[in-house]
Amino acid sequence: MSDQLFPWFQPIVDVASGRIVGYEALARMRDEDDRVISAAPLLNADKADPALRLERDRALRREALGRFAEHAEPDQTLSINMSPEWIDSLDSFDLLPTLEMIKEAGISPGRVIIEITEVNGDIDRICALAQRYRDAGARIAFDDFGSGFQQLDRIIAFTPDLIKIDMRMFTPGSMSHQKRALLQMMGDLGARLGSKVVFEGVETEDELFLALHCNASYIQGFIFSAAQPEFLPAGSFTHQVADLLAMHLDLAIEETARRQWHAEGIHTELLALRELLLASGWEAKGSLDSYRPDPDILRFFICDRQGVQISANWSFVDEQWQSDESVIGSNWSWRPYFYQLVGSSDYQRRLLRSSIYIDIATGRECHTLTLALDEHRVLLVDVLERAQSPRPMSALIACQSDLMPVLS
Repeated sequence: MSDQLFPWFQPIVDVASGRIVGYEALARMRDEDDRVISAAPLLNADKADPALRLERDRALRREALGRFAEHAEPDQTLSINMSPEWIDSLDSFDLLPTLEMIKEAGISPGRVIIEITEVNGDIDRICALAQRYRDAGARIAFDDFGSGFQQLDRIIAFTPDLIKIDMRMFTPGSMSHQKRALLQMMGDLGARLGSKVVFEGVETEDELFLALHCNASYIQGFIFSAAQPEFLPAGSFTHQVADLLAMHLDLAIEETARRQWHAEGIHTELLALRELLLASGWEAKGSLDSYRPDPDILRFFICDRQGVQISANWSFVDEQWQSDESVIGSNWSWRPYFYQLVGSSDYQRRLLRSSIYIDIATGRECHTLTLALDEHRVLLVDVLERAQSPRPMSALIACQSDLMPVLS
């Protein structure tokens, strides 16, 4: 195995335009059969002398910056990795080797992205270094976000320009609600902090579609290209991205239509339930005997306008209605789907839908629908959340409906 390192470059593709907006420089070497492989064995902290690894790393960065300056298009960026270990080895931030390399290569610092990996390191030094690079015009990316998810203090401390999420930490084919929720939360966090989200390790259509639903701005992975020795034309993947987005749109529209059709059926049932409750009252024994709910309706209950639950939880189990009175007196006024309904000017016609959550009693995904029972009471209904298509992305599609259907 050769101990000579050289950089290859993996394209980073903008979702909206389909163009290559930049590259990540990745370390490569040759094995005994002269095949190009990852250089991780030579850079592994447990297997190499730190001074030698630092020397190799800096030589790699210098070569990557030089080739980028010579061959990349003027509006593209280069991402280079920097471990907190290298940060800890610096005696002073007054003279930073990477900034000197950027200057030597004749590259605008604004075209360079410094990727800091989420591993243990002195957070104060990391923040100081990040600010030093920013002051010079470079941007900061937080790499491998989620691999050490407990270290949210790093995100809060220096709010990176980009957050990189490795799709290889997740497997969409066996994607549970919990994993999907975590991915979406990570993407949402980036958007809320003003950081663009880069998904790397994306290999399949379904992984790309999942990234799209997690606020991905950029995609990096084998679905477009592995790391290559040369730089590609910026428009190399525009047609492929356009085809993928068209496919996603078709699937999303189809799933949305199916869910809308299903939701309208649920809403019609809820109107019938409301009329039944208003006519007979939920307190009357046997008042629900004639009502058979959709199988996706888990339970319903009633609150007053202050959010206090005044009825039992009613659920249809084994072909009969069962009630749980232990929840009477609970206050749900703080839930957005409650106060938004009560505060609506068209309270009598409005139907609000909660975000998806895991029902504690059943362990299944569901959402809550709220609608006015009358001027003084609110009907809340917990409904199972189901994808209407077997495609993995179907579970990511949300169907919102605001207005109650008009009765004839």
